[in-house]
Amino acid sequence: MKRSALVFITLLLVSVVSSFSSPRSAAAADVTLYEVTENMRMLLRPHGPTFRIASSALTGWAVLGSPLCPVALVASYNPGAAACAVNATGSDRIDVSTGQGDFGGTLNVVVQGDNPVDGPELVVMTGSFQGKMDFAPALVNGVPYGTVVGALKLSNASGPIPFTGVFRLPFAGNYAGPETGGATLRQVFCPATPADNPYAALYDGWDLAYISTSHGAPNGSCLDISVKEMSLGEPLVRFEVTFGALPTR
Repeated sequence: MKRSALVFITLLLVSVVSSFSSPRSAAAADVTLYEVTENMRMLLRPHGPTFRIASSALTGWAVLGSPLCPVALVASYNPGAAACAVNATGSDRIDVSTGQGDFGGTLNVVVQGDNPVDGPELVVMTGSFQGKMDFAPALVNGVPYGTVVGALKLSNASGPIPFTGVFRLPFAGNYAGPETGGATLRQVFCPATPADNPYAALYDGWDLAYISTSHGAPNGSCLDISVKEMSLGEPLVRFEVTFGALPTR
């Protein structure tokens, strides 16, 4: 596993966060997606802001009863299922000086099609989404997460469905260097969860983790990255969405 891929967020650190609010539990997300690919470029302008422009492919699951997994749809295509598979493509354009920008994309809800062994691929619902992204925690403050607010339009719904979300960037909790004042990133970000990831031995010794948040802000805990949150040996960005005009978690 590439060291640079695991500690890249550390190199963005411009300040070390030394205090967090007390950990609070958060309800499960309506949709959890993972970024399986990303293509990014920097748009440098001689007289204006620099933009980070990226496009991504994501895949994951929506919980039963959510807008992306209606009970009636599940009853028709996959009775007894507890979740629906979702594939999405998205893009964003972020001002790197502020971390603020726009995002949008399309999605498909899919079920098993012509191969019962591989992942789902038969499209049963489509949609599009757009909104505002706050990437400032990572790009400006060096804390590996960000938040979004947006609206979803579905092929089977008459109006937009508001949502909020948080995306969690993977980092190596046992990295320590001059950017962190000699402390490990787990000590900096996760004082409430000091134990290393139990799967670290499978990750070439790296303590892979995500920042945990409550109401859109770090809560002093971290979430250990599981083996199911890896792709071809690399940890994935995790994107959690909650429908309704609620605070991000």
